[in-house]
Amino acid sequence: MKRRYRRHFDDYAIGENEKLYSDMAARGWFLEKRGSYFSRFCSGEPADMRYRIEVSAPRFLEETWLPEEQVAVYEDCGWEYVTSCGMIHVFSSPAGSDAPEFYADPAQQAATLKVLRRNYIWAWVPVVLMLLFNFFMAAAMSGGVGETLSKWGAEFRIGWVAATALWLFFGALLVWTFYLFLHGAWRMGRLYRRMKKGIPLDHSPRGRMLPHRIVSGVLLGFVAVFGLLTLWQWVSKDTRDLPEVADGPYVLFSDLGIEGERSQLFYDDRTSQITVERSLLATHYDVFEVVGEGGSNWMYQDVYRLSSLVDREMFVRSLMENSTFARSPSSFREVTVEGLERAWVAGDLECMAVKGDLAAYVTVLKAGQETGETLELALHALAECWADEGSQVR
Repeated sequence: MKRRYRRHFDDYAIGENEKLYSDMAARGWFLEKRGSYFSRFCSGEPADMRYRIEVSAPRFLEETWLPEEQVAVYEDCGWEYVTSCGMIHVFSSPAGSDAPEFYADPAQQAATLKVLRRNYIWAWVPVVLMLLFNFFMAAAMSGGVGETLSKWGAEFRIGWVAATALWLFFGALLVWTFYLFLHGAWRMGRLYRRMKKGIPLDHSPRGRMLPHRIVSGVLLGFVAVFGLLTLWQWVSKDTRDLPEVADGPYVLFSDLGIEGERSQLFYDDRTSQITVERSLLATHYDVFEVVGEGGSNWMYQDVYRLSSLVDREMFVRSLMENSTFARSPSSFREVTVEGLERAWVAGDLECMAVKGDLAAYVTVLKAGQETGETLELALHALAECWADEGSQVR
């Protein structure tokens, strides 16, 4: 037996779903099973059929099934039970039969919609909370909202630059979900109010909800595009052993004049590696190198080649606020290094550099050497490397 699937309307669109199933039967496809998003049809001889949907109204923690007695009454009246999904239960009968409608009084049928209406209202509350959280994050990213929120904002800004598509994907998904729940709650509420006023359900509406489908389709399109971009970023992510000669805008211990055999970190199994990841706003070089016996000498670098859309000053401040040891821009002091636009050091382990579209945060430890001297070597090595890179100066 041939089968096919079709996307049905949401639960609130009772009349539209009934008409869909009747139209499919007229073309020789009869409803077999209704799922959460798709209905399954089996082939047969075209027939003029009526479909009706009954909505169950379970109490808290009760099952959504219709009572057997109620199903038996409908079947005695000429309605054949077809399938159920959640609170939606579908019955059918030949169009020429004398099977009566389920309800003579629309107000009585409205009572069965209370639970479904309540579910639609409560469903978008978590989405609203998520939207409020996004506004909260945006406020934190803008700065000037207190020390704690400012640190969170720094993490959000770095995440936005390093994984732009992922943030846009979740944002678009959130907006699309909010729209669907809000539209569903509005449609369900309108249907309930009409029935309470005595206006019967239209079992064969003419409209196809075209405006809603267009808006939903556009929002879903954004979700799909940003999802594909996120997948592209994940697939194109390149993690490999650190080469002996730098092949990007980063430096190695050998560029600092420090030689030694590469090893692994003394407190775990981490070895020298580089990860290159490209987002919509930056190319990020995540570089780690460890040399010497016992892994006592190590250097960690975050180097970003930034898009012109990124506020470089705000991004650099974010790197400072999110630094491993300093944890504050006030802990960094600016130094002058020839070949760099700006440079900073913090304490004994951290430094930062900026030139054109490049920004770097470096943490380095060289055993047996003055840490200030090592940081100075790292900054001068970056200046030389970036001069060879030919970075675009704004």
